Amino acid sequence: MMLGQTLVEFVPDGQVVGRGTDFFPGSDWTPYQDLLDDEGRMVANVGSFLIRTAGHVVLVDLGLGPGGALLDNLEALGVAPSNVDFVVLTHLHRDHVGWTGAFPRAQHLVDRREWDYWCAHPGGVGPDPDRVLTPMARRVASLEEVPRGIRPIATPGHTPGHTSLLISDPDTADRILILGDLLHTRAQFAEPTWRFRSDADPGQAIRRRVDLLARYRDGRTILAGGHFSGDAFGESENENESESKNESESESEKNPVSETTCQPSITGQ
Repeated sequence: MMLGQTLVEFVPDGQVVGRGTDFFPGSDWTPYQDLLDDEGRMVANVGSFLIRTAGHVVLVDLGLGPGGALLDNLEALGVAPSNVDFVVLTHLHRDHVGWTGAFPRAQHLVDRREWDYWCAHPGGVGPDPDRVLTPMARRVASLEEVPRGIRPIATPGHTPGHTSLLISDPDTADRILILGDLLHTRAQFAEPTWRFRSDADPGQAIRRRVDLLARYRDGRTILAGGHFSGDAFGESENENESESKNESESESEKNPVSETTCQPSITGQ
């Protein structure tokens, strides 16, 4: 998808399939049968967003990892691992960091709170300490280092330092908002209070989701979800008459981050 002179594409790595009520306990999928497969299951895509500007090649998230199709799909788009300048991570769940180590030149950027949390609480649904945290620690930096045209928006709840990313280009007023795991399915546009099974703080996740949808369903911001079935890009329908509200960055959107370290997982340094 072209955004001015910026090209944003979703690059699949694989899929996760299961019952919608397993992903969202207590949810009613009756109105959303069109979002399920022929067997009535929710299909969640997993992959990366590829952002190409005049100056940089950026990947957002790193998929499931070896066994997935991310590297092959990047090659089909003409992108080699050595071409990637930055990897920006919305959070550090395992299905977002799988290809850690595959991009030798890339600086890896993540919210400090996210990094510190998983360094202190490794395992589970989070990153593997040996395969992810230790090698990433050699090249990780704060979200303050993101290239021009990418604005981090703090959306904690799913994880402590979860971050969504607003993509803009000076040649257009349109934007793309990469949601991360703030939404896992298009059903959440109508059901923003659905709780995902691995939300660290479900109440906070709901509040941030409701706030972000109100702020950016403005007719010019395309909402993009890496777990959406089918097309990852889904534009919201509602108009927001307050232009200033969309443009102003509230204190809750800022990522108070600095140089990032992970002492519990760093070896030999």
